[in-house]
Amino acid sequence: MPASRLARRLLPSPETLERTRGLGWLGRYLRQRPWLWVAHRRRVALGAALGLAVGVIPLPTQMFFAALLAIPFRANVAAAVAATWLTNPFTLVPIWGLAIFLGRAVLGHDGAVAAPASLSLQWSEPLSWWSTLTQWLADLGPPLLVGLPLAGVVLGTLTYVAVYIGWWAVIRLERRRRLRLRAQRSA
Repeated sequence: MPASRLARRLLPSPETLERTRGLGWLGRYLRQRPWLWVAHRRRVALGAALGLAVGVIPLPTQMFFAALLAIPFRANVAAAVAATWLTNPFTLVPIWGLAIFLGRAVLGHDGAVAAPASLSLQWSEPLSWWSTLTQWLADLGPPLLVGLPLAGVVLGTLTYVAVYIGWWAVIRLERRRRLRLRAQRSA
């Protein structure tokens, strides 16, 4: 099944969104602007890249910001929202590790990252958490705060390239398969 047909089957239509309670406004908005919902290679790749770039930054409303950012860039809104789901508790440690690495490289911090004492919270003493968190921010805060947007740009760029090339490869393989079937039928 071609990638665009699969994407059309998986994505709800703007009409479906319009009938969904709470998302009716989005369905009406997207019906008037179909280019934000079309399953096109560049638009989906850009949407996924924007979604992952926003998803790296710890915000409580990542999906909302990814959808808002996709609109002016004319990217696929569904891909942008779905890409934010790639950042979850399982991927948080590697992403933050990359962010700290990039932040330390940009800020010029030398040496290995010391294991911060903040990881040893005194769970029985909640009043001590504030001092522990401030110490953690002093140790890792600036590299993390500088590195998170950089990690978003790096991972977003890699996502764009991977989705674009992956989609191209699927299309190419599908064309070759169809040509082989035609050659077999005519032989």
